[in-house]
Amino acid sequence: MRGNPEQRGQRGYLHPNLSLPEIAGWQKRRYETRPMKAEVFVARQPILDRNGVTVAQELLFRETGKDAAQVQDDYAATAAVVERTVGVFGIEHVLGHGDGFLNCTGDFLHFGSVDVLPAARFVLEILEGTALTAELGERCDELRHAGFRIALDHVRSISSQTERFLPHVDIVKLDWPYIATDERSHVVEDCRRHGKRVLAQKVEDRTDHAAAMLAGCDLFQGFYFARPQLLTASRTPSRFAAVFRVLELLREDAGSGPLEEALKHAPALVIQLLRLANNASQRRWRHAPITSIGQAVAAVGSKTLMLWCCLLLYGNPADLQFGRSPLAQLVEQRANFMERAATELAPEDDGFHEAAWLAGLLSLAYVPCGVTAEVFFADMPIDAVIQQAILGHEGVLGTLLAIAEHLEQGQFDAAYQQAGALGTEFAVKLPGLVL
Repeated sequence: MRGNPEQRGQRGYLHPNLSLPEIAGWQKRRYETRPMKAEVFVARQPILDRNGVTVAQELLFRETGKDAAQVQDDYAATAAVVERTVGVFGIEHVLGHGDGFLNCTGDFLHFGSVDVLPAARFVLEILEGTALTAELGERCDELRHAGFRIALDHVRSISSQTERFLPHVDIVKLDWPYIATDERSHVVEDCRRHGKRVLAQKVEDRTDHAAAMLAGCDLFQGFYFARPQLLTASRTPSRFAAVFRVLELLREDAGSGPLEEALKHAPALVIQLLRLANNASQRRWRHAPITSIGQAVAAVGSKTLMLWCCLLLYGNPADLQFGRSPLAQLVEQRANFMERAATELAPEDDGFHEAAWLAGLLSLAYVPCGVTAEVFFADMPIDAVIQQAILGHEGVLGTLLAIAEHLEQGQFDAAYQQAGALGTEFAVKLPGLVL
């Protein structure tokens, strides 16, 4: 059953044949038989234009640090690539200023998960072997109308079926080594006659490149230019139960209060939410810098957050954990302390309380990413006051963060001294704020 996510009920978000309760049990069983990985991988291979300029990257699934892919489930592989590119590495880090080519099954295109991506940045490749049905053509037209571009992958000839489908795509990727030398120019001409851009893939050497240039191809990809580059990142996985709870609240339309409370128990998910908010600002409007969870949810939208939770649940079982990591516990405790302290300082200022909680949560967010705090926050849409508190302990939020850090290290005298800078009355109440 297809259509808008709100119309599909429990099935269809994660997989066409599984409901949410079924996913919960299935995912837990898969997790119990496979170890959770602290590192995740994505590979990318550059795509060049006729001037030799890299204009895009094809994103490739990698389960391990090995060069070759080991794909057992195409849908899950695509979901994992999206989740890691957006939620772990960040789109700007992976793509730079170029576009991303993403391999997609027909099911992935139909079931809405693609909607978490900024359409203007992505070309969706229809995997070889996918049935080029009228229904798929209609879905491609919908996606193109939304701003995506569609590519037909591994084309070796313009068959009657392929020709009928060309109106639904923007780019044709030619399997260059598998097209007879005397047929190549004719195939390129057929594509261009239909107004399509032509990409020669698997270009292995200078001769292949020269032939593709002469035939009139627009884009080029292959080992002659570069082998896929492996990207590696460490991450703090989202907790399965926390993600599942957020998804349930979204499905039940429980309201902002319960949703924000649930997100407070999912620190890793909040960081991913902020990355989604950054993508949303690029594709729709530039919203005000974020100071609260509610503001981030509003920027992303409940539908996109729901689809994101589904990607986490279905993507890769090793990317979720069922326990609580020490780092996640620490940042949650820190965030809660800073929220209590902010409430004590300014009982009526809800915005200040939320900013304090978010500052505590984000204060160690860069650690599992293996980058400096400055690099981490460069592409995060976070309010400058929060960033300054984290990067330089500036302002009242910076002082609260310093107090929290001293308390965690058992440096109680230093904590009291910092608290005194916020007023004697606050310093006296500090012991009661430490739970």
